[in-house]
Amino acid sequence: MLAIDYYILIGFLLGMLVVGGFFANRIKNTKDMFSAGGQSPWWVSGLSSFMTMFSAGTFVVWGGIAYQNGLVSVTINMAIGIAAIFVGLFIAHRWQRMGLSTVAEYVAIRFSYKTVNIYTWIHGTISIFGLGTCLYAFSRIFCAMVPLEGSHILADSQTGNLSIPYTSVFIGLIVIAYAVAGGLWAVLMTDVLQFIVLSTSVAIVVPLAIARVGGLGEFVTKAPENFFKPVAADYTWLFIIGWIIVFIFKAGGEWQFAQRYICVPTSRDARKSAFLFAVLYLISPIFMMLPPMIYRTINPNAHHEEAYILMCKHVLPAGMLGLIIAAMFSATASLISSFLNVFAAVLTRDFYYKFFKPDASETHLVWMGRMITFLLGLFMILGALIIPRWGITRYIIAIASLLTGPLVLPIIWGLFSRHVNEKAVWACLIANGIATLLIFLVR
Repeated sequence: MLAIDYYILIGFLLGMLVVGGFFANRIKNTKDMFSAGGQSPWWVSGLSSFMTMFSAGTFVVWGGIAYQNGLVSVTINMAIGIAAIFVGLFIAHRWQRMGLSTVAEYVAIRFSYKTVNIYTWIHGTISIFGLGTCLYAFSRIFCAMVPLEGSHILADSQTGNLSIPYTSVFIGLIVIAYAVAGGLWAVLMTDVLQFIVLSTSVAIVVPLAIARVGGLGEFVTKAPENFFKPVAADYTWLFIIGWIIVFIFKAGGEWQFAQRYICVPTSRDARKSAFLFAVLYLISPIFMMLPPMIYRTINPNAHHEEAYILMCKHVLPAGMLGLIIAAMFSATASLISSFLNVFAAVLTRDFYYKFFKPDASETHLVWMGRMITFLLGLFMILGALIIPRWGITRYIIAIASLLTGPLVLPIIWGLFSRHVNEKAVWACLIANGIATLLIFLVR
């Protein structure tokens, strides 16, 4: 990276902090902080959902699969768009009609506060800790671009580059800062800005990558055998069908997405938000996964997790690499800030307020919400330092399989049937948890 790349990245980071500060003084109560006062435009909510699903892990994990296996990475990501269509048709509008500020309020009313605790401490703890994978993924990409002298205090002794753990801590603190200051409004508005940066960067990289390889025809000719099959290796059609089902639950019932349907003015807006999310995920994977696929034909011996950024480095002029890094950071920050906001909302309104200080003023609750957001952020940074030891790709797939179905199925089911009760939550947790564990043990 050149000096101009660093200036662009620093400018982007400062801009995010400015956005957080701008909305800080506009937060008067917890409804403003955690549900944007129910006044988010549908397209802002839709873009935010799209960006919430993205992170640097998209480029590291799925970009790595694109480099190794080809078109199957596009199929996997487009499956999320198909899932979002079902969410728009059957689920999103039901969340908005509830007229609540948080998903936890619905869980408490529909089931019990005991169920809220189950979701908070099981799903919330593992999810926030798992956000560390996104932080690590971005840090890995960024550090690969920053060589340092071996004696430098921030250098990794093995790679000679900037230390990934130090970078994870620093970047994590920046994301925490604007999420703490500006609440959901800051998250939504920065998501829009991040979408613009991400789209611009991809629009620049893709044609340059195609030109570097000599055109699409030359790319197809040089690509490995079976590189353009829609399924490959462990990613079979059965896996894709299962992935669609998992993401119907995820995009329809996980709290950070349901919050996007709650924060819009009408149920029709909630549907439009989900459909925009679907369209973006049906189109974007074709362009997002193309650079690492092309890089396979240029350098077949690269580390697969670094393929995307190495392709960018290979084709971009001075200054543009900083924009790509900023785009990857923006995607990561969007996902992280969304999780922090939604679980801070639960812990503030449905745990601290209900059980510890029911007479708290709105000013006090906003302050406590910011404090909880900060503490959750520190827990996420801890995950970034520990999870890479287990294997980032394996962790992501395992957690999605273990948690999404058992935890989200009763929530969505409860939107359609009044006969679902707290026992159904426990039944789903136990039955699906045992089934998933058995599958992993057999494999």
